[in-house]
Amino acid sequence: MLLHLFSSDGCTKIPGHKEQTEEGEISFFDPEKVYVPGVDNKGLPLDSRVEAGAEVKVGTLLGVRKDFGVPIYSPISGKVSAIVKKKSTVVGRPVDFIEIENDKKGERITLRPLEGEINQANVVAKLKEGGIVGLGGAGFPTFIKYNTKDPIDTILVNAAECEPYLTTDYVTCLKYDLQDMMKALKVLMDALNIKQTFLVTKLEKVKMLEKFQQEVDKFGDPRIKVKGIKSVYPAGFERTMISLALNRTYDKLPSQCGVIVNNFATVLAISRLFFYGETISNKVITISGLVKNPQNVSLPYGTLVKDAINYVGGYTAEKASLLLGGPMCSECQMSDDVPLLIQNDAITVTPVKTIREEPCLHCGNCIAHCPMNLMPVEINDAARRGDFDKCFDLNVLECVNCGTCSFVCPSHIEVSGQVKQAKLMTTIKCPRAQRKPAPAPKKEPAAEAKK
Repeated sequence: MLLHLFSSDGCTKIPGHKEQTEEGEISFFDPEKVYVPGVDNKGLPLDSRVEAGAEVKVGTLLGVRKDFGVPIYSPISGKVSAIVKKKSTVVGRPVDFIEIENDKKGERITLRPLEGEINQANVVAKLKEGGIVGLGGAGFPTFIKYNTKDPIDTILVNAAECEPYLTTDYVTCLKYDLQDMMKALKVLMDALNIKQTFLVTKLEKVKMLEKFQQEVDKFGDPRIKVKGIKSVYPAGFERTMISLALNRTYDKLPSQCGVIVNNFATVLAISRLFFYGETISNKVITISGLVKNPQNVSLPYGTLVKDAINYVGGYTAEKASLLLGGPMCSECQMSDDVPLLIQNDAITVTPVKTIREEPCLHCGNCIAHCPMNLMPVEINDAARRGDFDKCFDLNVLECVNCGTCSFVCPSHIEVSGQVKQAKLMTTIKCPRAQRKPAPAPKKEPAAEAKK
């Protein structure tokens, strides 16, 4: 176990289950309606939000998020028919969504492409104006990464796609020309004086590595290179990827070790913004598992999950677990009447399994495989005692919900779910987690009297 502990560094091998969709074509689905969040990730209403009755086109501004000031654009053309309540899988409760009826015309308005001097300020401003966020599941605003004051020498384009079932990056890479993406990477490197970019995917994805190399050779910029990394999970998590690709580590943010990590789909979206002024509308997602026709589908974000499931023929089982994303990081949904958010990259339908938990063996597997070097078993023990200050000291807020601890647990304990619950309770119960200022020290009466 000690040898494994020192060699694994949070990596493990898991089944891929990608055979359902990795060889197919990308189909296109144009739904009757979409639902775009009318709030930010904290549940606060968008600034300058459109009202019901407004006519919109692809790229019409719907509002601006209060949390990061990121604009939200319409993914389709048509009419705002209502402001309705739908469950947000980010906020965790029903919130306002902007319901847009699709006129199927696809009329688009665009921003101005990137103009002027190629420098950090202009690039950051354009990324913010375009509303670009991470499309690999996190949805973090991209402009913040490039607004860093840390010296950056490397960009990693994350195409590892290590979650089971997901094949969007793989199929998109093989089916499309990537020269615009190469041009966008050149712009990003020139703007921040970055020395190198690596297109990174797993060594087992031979066709993808070959396609990347063909595109790199065709573009001819020696700063852009291809990198294959070990086929382990979670290779797509930026901390693990930086370790595998560059043998670097950092404390809080990748910029601290001179690296910016962008998802493959995000860089494609950046290229459409830089050169054509297009905002994010359609995105490719993998719909797989217990559905009749598993496939990769290009659809507008905001599509209802149930509409997307019906498009691929519906379910093949009466009872199933519905996940927005892959089975490792995602939570089971109680209903398919939820909209796909801009960062969602998959719908996965898996069998319902009843697993009997056994008492914890304190074997240390969850600790040995945690990519954040946490102690999940200790966190859970502290949470059961209601000691959320201890959970905070055990760095529960650093958990990235990768699901590895549950996967490797020989007692079949839902470790990941329990840690996630502990993480939530710590933010509620522990003042330090809320970043509340310490109470001011009380002044002694005698000291007051002397004044």
